[in-house]
Amino acid sequence: MQLRVIQWNIKINSNSKSIKNLLSKYIKNNTIVNLQEVTENTYNEISQSISGDRAFSLLHRSPGIYEGKNRKMGVMTVVHNGVILKSTLVHQSLFPERTLMTQISFDNQIITNLTFHSLTGVDYKKAKASNFASIASYMATQDIDIFTCDANEPEVDSFFENEIKFFDNRDKGINAGLLFGKDKIHNLVDTYKIFAKEQKIDLEEGFTHMTGNRRKRYDFIYCKPQWKIVHSEVRYVESIEATSDHGIIISDLEIYSDNG
Repeated sequence: MQLRVIQWNIKINSNSKSIKNLLSKYIKNNTIVNLQEVTENTYNEISQSISGDRAFSLLHRSPGIYEGKNRKMGVMTVVHNGVILKSTLVHQSLFPERTLMTQISFDNQIITNLTFHSLTGVDYKKAKASNFASIASYMATQDIDIFTCDANEPEVDSFFENEIKFFDNRDKGINAGLLFGKDKIHNLVDTYKIFAKEQKIDLEEGFTHMTGNRRKRYDFIYCKPQWKIVHSEVRYVESIEATSDHGIIISDLEIYSDNG
């Protein structure tokens, strides 16, 4: 089965119309779209204009009346040509509403999809590290087919896992490594990294965010290793023009069951 997966941190104060237009351009056939920094208003606007089944983290955990803007930033999954059978949060995480697990059916092929938005080290530091540990603990108990995220990591990227360096959020980068490094607790693979290496594309060309004048690859799509990665790309310039501050990642996969 062919499957397109889209990962995008759309930015909390982005222009919803521009976001919808860019998403509509890239959604086709069997598609899973995972979005971060989604407000209730943006969720409603996207739901009204983009067809398909959908789930939204703030429907599982509404912000408290005193929690402020920071807890009104959720994550959303949109499915085209499929059906969401189940959705839930990673409840042990520090900000559960920045996580969303969905079980999706495409023609009776069941896909378990996890998306999350990392905390930032600038604002949270030790909490960011703890949150990675909570998400890794959750993943260790689940059979996840796909996970996507804005990780706000790594500090130094590389094709070679031994050369990847994570920020020291008072843990020497160990907890981020549980998800993205050589000691990761899962066997899923980074779709852009695999495709870029096969096609001899510079890894930096897949950057998704700018910090000052530095290019960072902070956003990821991971999938099961037995699946074929047909294509993967980042459309950074289009994403910025659409008022986000992160590049959209689009990965086309040919998926297989565990039995081949």
